[in-house]
Amino acid sequence: MGEKIKVVLDTNVWISIFFKKTLGEKFSEILSKKRIEVYTTEEILREISKVLMYSRINELLKTVGVSERNVLQKIADNSIIVRPKFKLKIIKEDPEDNKVLDCALQAGASFIISGDKHLLRLGKFRNIRILTPKEFMEAV
Repeated sequence: MGEKIKVVLDTNVWISIFFKKTLGEKFSEILSKKRIEVYTTEEILREISKVLMYSRINELLKTVGVSERNVLQKIADNSIIVRPKFKLKIIKEDPEDNKVLDCALQAGASFIISGDKHLLRLGKFRNIRILTPKEFMEAV
């Protein structure tokens, strides 16, 4: 089967996955076949939790009968949680985005998948490629 691809998903990608707006069936297939390992951190999970509580998103979750806890549990079940040993300060315009870089560096990830313009503008950080969901699906 070969070596697994290590990836970090930005918060916006996780949210999109739960509303089936990005990555689609192919990503689920890759995940279910265990071709990738997804990494996250407690800090990223806290950010996801915060976003899930936005009234618009929370209302959407309620309409499909899914709770914030369900979403976070699903992410935890499909991720490896790492604890970064460093706090990078690469992205000055939006320092919160650095937590994604911290996670990817700690995990030894090959890819960061994001829709965030600050991360995407980097294109690459050390040996980690930063791609949109579409670019990632085309690359694997």
